[in-house]
Amino acid sequence: MKEDDCMEIKIRKAGREDTECYLAFLHDIKNAMVQGDWFYLDPDEDTREMMAEGSMQLWFAQMQDRIAGVFSIIVPGKKSFNLGCDLGFDEEMLSRVVHMDTAAVHPDFRGHDLQHRMMMAAEEELRAIGGRILLCTIHPDNRYSVQNVLKQGYTIEKKLEKYGGSIRYILRKDLP
Repeated sequence: MKEDDCMEIKIRKAGREDTECYLAFLHDIKNAMVQGDWFYLDPDEDTREMMAEGSMQLWFAQMQDRIAGVFSIIVPGKKSFNLGCDLGFDEEMLSRVVHMDTAAVHPDFRGHDLQHRMMMAAEEELRAIGGRILLCTIHPDNRYSVQNVLKQGYTIEKKLEKYGGSIRYILRKDLP
């Protein structure tokens, strides 16, 4: 891919009809990873259910018909998997949490700031609602993602075991 090809990569909000494409993309990325434990995937059925109920939203980075990257957010409400529970949030704070959940970029498109661009597209929509607490988890050894998110104004709040035994940072950013 040439440097100026990045200009052709568009970020779009995806819909429920894109769920299976999203899942297939994530599985392809995970299967190609050397460090598979860096990348936790929710069970496919959980993803389908969250998309159907509207608690998950998707963004795609696309160059024409080719998917370059995907990003999802989850609004967990007061469910037990809310990362705010790990941080000791009260009920009011838990109700404001949004998980900046899964970001994946195809190897052919890495180095074009797509993770950042997709997260900013989601954040722009969340700013309109206001008062949100953005939380995400990242494996500490995934330096690229950690640095990317820190540059966006997140802070590391906690390091703990998640997802069946893998160590993760929980990072936070408050939206006014």
